[in-house]
Amino acid sequence: MSVRLQASDPLPGVCAQGLPQWSAIQLHLQSGASLTPLLPLGDDAGIVWIPKNGCSTIKRAWLQLQHCAEPSLLDDPHRAVLRHTHWLNREELEALAPYRSLMAIWRDPIDRFVSACRSHLRELTSPAVHEKLRRYSNGDDTLYQQAVEQHHQLFIRHGVTSFAEDRDPMEVMNAVALALPQWIQCHIDWSHHTLPQVAYLGGDPGVYHSLLGMEQITPLLQHWQQVSGVVINVTPRHVSSELTDDDPWRCLQRDQLSPDALQALQQFYAADWAFLELAQQMLGPMQLEPARQAA
Repeated sequence: MSVRLQASDPLPGVCAQGLPQWSAIQLHLQSGASLTPLLPLGDDAGIVWIPKNGCSTIKRAWLQLQHCAEPSLLDDPHRAVLRHTHWLNREELEALAPYRSLMAIWRDPIDRFVSACRSHLRELTSPAVHEKLRRYSNGDDTLYQQAVEQHHQLFIRHGVTSFAEDRDPMEVMNAVALALPQWIQCHIDWSHHTLPQVAYLGGDPGVYHSLLGMEQITPLLQHWQQVSGVVINVTPRHVSSELTDDDPWRCLQRDQLSPDALQALQQFYAADWAFLELAQQMLGPMQLEPARQAA
């Protein structure tokens, strides 16, 4: 069913007002649907944020553009922008594109997967899984036992098992890479960060005014600051800046992936590479290293 919009119409899409709606959106994405998370920029533009593609930095900058200075909101920008994000289906995205200049950040899929491992792989260990189930059970032991059994059956159905806390993180990363489609079906937080980028971008690069690389985030925020007159803290915050030698889960690197894991990831994220290729044909080459080119 086609969607018809006029420039004066309110933004379409679903805005999650709380965890139940957010979870429903993630389950929809898990099922293979495409939903595009859009934050409006004025009346004629918008930024599509994608998990692990500098989204914390982008969300924090967007909040500052709204004159938000509350430290608790800036420290947790994901929760702060939840009710402001419009999740658009493909028809809504296509209908909106003629009236707003849309932009998004694209990231090398393998680098994005490794970044997700550094920040979220530990959630697939047995202690982390049980801690999450206890937290959501609110102290109800019966509800907790039911949740444990449901997850046990879910894992069996998809042929995966949670990992021991003392397992070598590099081994876990490679094991998960080889079974990524199965793990995505078993853990909402994990799937949120590792679904292909096209699940968020949609399938048509033509709806975008620009597709930027990770290296262009800081120049983008500096541009926003210049045109808005709002002082933005443009210092990127990402997991790599917090790497410590005493936590091997936070130090995982791309070169620790086995050839089989790399091949599996290339196949799983093939649609992301295809999207980039088509986007470059339609929008022009994506400048991956503007600072080096300027030098």
